Amino acid sequence: MQIKYYQTAWNDIKNSKGWFGKLCLLALVGLIPIFGQIVIFGYLYGWARDVAWGVHELMPAKIFGNEDGKLYRRGWFIFVLVFVFSLVPAIISGVGSSMQQAGYYSALYDTSSKLEPTVAIGGIIYLIGILAALFVSILAWVGSMRISIYDRLSAGFQLGSIWKMFRKDTGGIMRIFGMNLLVGLILGIILSIIITIMVVAFIFIIVAAMAGMGYTPESLQYMSDEQVTSFALQLMGPAGLVGFLFLIVAVFLGNLVSVFVEMLVARAMGYWTWQFDVPQWRGQNEPMPFEYAQAQPNVQAYQQQPTAYAAPAQQDYQNVGYQQASQPVTAQPNQVGYAQPDAVQPAQPSISPEVQQYDAQISSWQQEQATFGETPKEG
Repeated sequence: MQIKYYQTAWNDIKNSKGWFGKLCLLALVGLIPIFGQIVIFGYLYGWARDVAWGVHELMPAKIFGNEDGKLYRRGWFIFVLVFVFSLVPAIISGVGSSMQQAGYYSALYDTSSKLEPTVAIGGIIYLIGILAALFVSILAWVGSMRISIYDRLSAGFQLGSIWKMFRKDTGGIMRIFGMNLLVGLILGIILSIIITIMVVAFIFIIVAAMAGMGYTPESLQYMSDEQVTSFALQLMGPAGLVGFLFLIVAVFLGNLVSVFVEMLVARAMGYWTWQFDVPQWRGQNEPMPFEYAQAQPNVQAYQQQPTAYAAPAQQDYQNVGYQQASQPVTAQPNQVGYAQPDAVQPAQPSISPEVQQYDAQISSWQQEQATFGETPKEG
C-alpha cells in the first residue's frame, strides 16, 4: 500500500493546533537572513525526523522550544548542505547565462559576428543548470533527512547512501517532487493574482491622493518644471510609505508560500524515510536494513538448494558396523556477490580391515559355489 505523502503531510499540518500561526511566525522569522532559514530547517526537519522514527506527533507547540537541544545545530547543518548542493547548478546556469549575454552584446556591437551559436549553446547550458538544480534539490531532501537522523553534517554528503535510498523508492520520492511542483505552481498563481490586486490598489491610492491635492491628468500637462517637482515631493511621502508597506506584504506572502511548501515537503520526506526502518539503522557508514534484506534472499536460495552428489550403494554387512558417509558441509557464501560455490562431492566411506576380510571370504565362497555347484553355508 502506497503512502499518500502530501495528503498525509497536509492532514498532520492542519490537525496541529495553531498551525497557521506557526506558519506565519516561521515566514516572519524567514525574513531574517541566514538565521531565519536555520530556524526553519531545524524546526521542520526535527518534526520530519520524529515521524521517520515512527513517532507520530503533531507539530511541536513552540518554534523556539528546542526540546531536543539540537534545533540550531540541525538547522545549520542543513543550511550548509543546501548551500553546497546548490553551488554546482548555480555555476552551470551562470555560465550559460553569461554565454547568452556575450552573444547578444557581440551581435549588438559587431554586426559581422554570428549570434546563433553562442546564444544557442548558452541556452542549452542554462537549461542543464536548471535541470541539475531540480535534481539536486531531491538529493538535498534525502541528505537533510540523514542529517536530522544522524545529527552529523557528513551524513548529508554521503552521496552513495543517498543514491541507494533514491533508487530504492524512486517512484515515491518523484511523487513528492511532482506534488511539490504542482502545489508551488498553484500557490504561485494565487500569489501572482494577489500581488496584481495590490499593485492595482496602489495605483488607485496614488490617483486618489492626486485628486485630493487638486491635481488631474489634464492639469499635469500644463505644469511647469517647478510645479512638477513640487508635486513629486508632495506625493513621494505617502506614495513611498504605501509602496513600502505593499512591498513588505508581498515579500511576506511570498515567504509564507515558500515555507508552507517546504513544510509539506519536509513532513512528506519524513514519511518517505520511515519506510527504510530507521530504528534499525546503525552507524552512518553501515549498510541500511533494506541492503541486508536484498542480500538475504540470495543466502536463503543457496541454502535451500539440494546438494548434488551420488549416494553410495547401500550394502548389508552382517555383524559388521558400517556407518554411511554424512552429508557434506555446505560452504558459507562469501560477502561479495554471494556467489554460489560448486557442488561439494562427499568423501567416499572408508572400509575397515575386518570388512575387507569379510568381503574376501564371501568372494571365496562364491567361487567355490561356481566350481562345485553348492551353496555355501554361512558361519
